[in-house]
Amino acid sequence: MKILKPSGNYLKRKAYQYLTLGILCLFVFAVIFLTTDPNLPLYVDLGRYNTARAVAMIVPLIGVSVSLRLHRSYQQGFEGEKQVTKVLSSTLSDDYFLINDVQLVAGKRSNIDHIVLGPTGIFVLETKNHSGKIICYEDSWTGIGQNPFTQARVNASRVHKVIKASGNFESKLPWIQAVAVFANKKVELDRRKAPSNVRVLKIDELTNYITQETTCLSAQEIELISKEILNVHACCQPSCAPR
Repeated sequence: MKILKPSGNYLKRKAYQYLTLGILCLFVFAVIFLTTDPNLPLYVDLGRYNTARAVAMIVPLIGVSVSLRLHRSYQQGFEGEKQVTKVLSSTLSDDYFLINDVQLVAGKRSNIDHIVLGPTGIFVLETKNHSGKIICYEDSWTGIGQNPFTQARVNASRVHKVIKASGNFESKLPWIQAVAVFANKKVELDRRKAPSNVRVLKIDELTNYITQETTCLSAQEIELISKEILNVHACCQPSCAPR
């Protein structure tokens, strides 16, 4: 597989930022605590404000909890995307192109996790790295926060618009398959009532699904589509914005 664009560092950077914020909140809590207990050498008597200071310790504790939860979420997302890239790059031939972390709408943080282009079609992947039991019943999900169906469908629609706007496929627009892929091997998926317009796959099912599709794209068509997607992505970056 040819990787035309590697994953960015957004998720990794956000994970680091929230970890740093959590450590900072923990430090603030420690400072307040050490000045609150009269048995400790750093105790500071604030008189009538002693009670308010004790209550104020709750705020940094909440900050620690929220920051560490967000850190885990972004870190899991980063690890999941890295795992999908690793699996695809090691199992698909050079007939397939992979574009990671694609932005097709300027001014928004609405990146597409992965786009796979190959002779069997175009696949827009929304990666999740959750564990435990997740139930999909039509458009409703339990065991997960954001609905990956909505994200995958919106992203597939954005890719479709880019290809249509290019004018290279006026007679036949290639079908774009939206896929929600779960990278964590400990996930338990109940997909019996999943809608047909978005595929829900475990990571070890992904390669087989991609290679078994029947849409035929030529090498030239794959090249044209990949260049158009990368061009739009480049124009959506801040450096391309008018001054």
